[in-house]
Amino acid sequence: MMHRFCLAILFFAAVGVMPAAFAQSAAQPPLISVVKKGADKNTVSLSGLQASGPYGQLFVKTLTRDLELSGWFKVAPSGAVTVKGSVADAGSGVQSACRVEWPGKAFNWARTSLGQAEVRRQAHQLADEMVKLIAGEVGIAQTRIVFVNRRGRNNADLYVCDADGQNVMQVTHDNVAVVGPRWAPNGRDIYYTSFLKGYPAVYRMAVGAERKALAAFKGLNTGAAISPDGSRAAIILSYQGNPELYVLTLSGGNLTRLTQTPHGSEASPCWSPDGRSIVYVSDVDRTPQLYLVDVATRRSRRLTYKGSENVNPDWHAKGGIVYATKRSGGYQIAVLNPQEGERSATMVTQPGTYEHPSWAANGRHVVCSNRGALYILDTLGDPAVRLINIAGNWMSPDWSER
Repeated sequence: MMHRFCLAILFFAAVGVMPAAFAQSAAQPPLISVVKKGADKNTVSLSGLQASGPYGQLFVKTLTRDLELSGWFKVAPSGAVTVKGSVADAGSGVQSACRVEWPGKAFNWARTSLGQAEVRRQAHQLADEMVKLIAGEVGIAQTRIVFVNRRGRNNADLYVCDADGQNVMQVTHDNVAVVGPRWAPNGRDIYYTSFLKGYPAVYRMAVGAERKALAAFKGLNTGAAISPDGSRAAIILSYQGNPELYVLTLSGGNLTRLTQTPHGSEASPCWSPDGRSIVYVSDVDRTPQLYLVDVATRRSRRLTYKGSENVNPDWHAKGGIVYATKRSGGYQIAVLNPQEGERSATMVTQPGTYEHPSWAANGRHVVCSNRGALYILDTLGDPAVRLINIAGNWMSPDWSER
């Protein structure tokens, strides 16, 4: 009975839905505990940036939110960082000309953009440039998040939005079970599992483009994660029996089996930043735990022991491995250093129903689902931010690298 339960949990983890997601409906804000020492913020003033017209105001509003969400800035009436200039409507777009100054340094910014989407894109670019030049960090304003909206047990579609939760766009219109979306490193292609033809197959598509089947073997096809160099996919297949971890070359379609667990099942693979290892979930020791496999030698070792379940891993070179762990009766988000193992694990949230964490490109922020809503967590201690305020049952988010 226990083993069957573990297999059920692994299946839900593989397809992107944990049982807790069905039991809870009202979204509640997460309780955040500080993982690291809080980051110092640069106070920035936008009072010298004159905005006129709806597009100009949209530019300033977007820039303000981007800077706040970055975690490196606090927008205030006055500050050590100043943005001066003008952002004015110009036909169907905006003309921006501004100067960003901070102690001893400055840069100029001038752009012309057409349409609402382009206005927001230019604001994202300016925010990322400020994060890079002033804070010396990676900006995330131009990245996107893909996620699932589940309208029923077998009725769902993929959506994407900007990192600030705006510009929500439906990607698929299939009204079938669709789960586990993952961005490719190029920031364009999305890999996901769909029951479009009545069985779980893995597809690849770019937003607005035609989908193509990646894996449609007999049995379970799920969990596709693309290697950092974009040449291979880590994938879970069951065509030889139990769900096992494989590596599939995208150019030639060659398969390499990495696990041999006749009494267990694998799920949720994720590549290491150097492409040499894969972290994944297995219940080979009776409960779902994190394991690490060397792709070249195919040798695996167990990473986690504490908690009745440890699932949904995501790996970032700076942040480490973030995952969902079940302790004290609930799921919470944790981070560990793979070199140090579980002794380095730190809780990011209190116990609850937190699932499917995914790193931002900066290795600081994490998006996760909680009771049908999506939240951005800050591992340096800023309060959690609800991503979108649109009715829906949002889950299984994945954050693009670019």
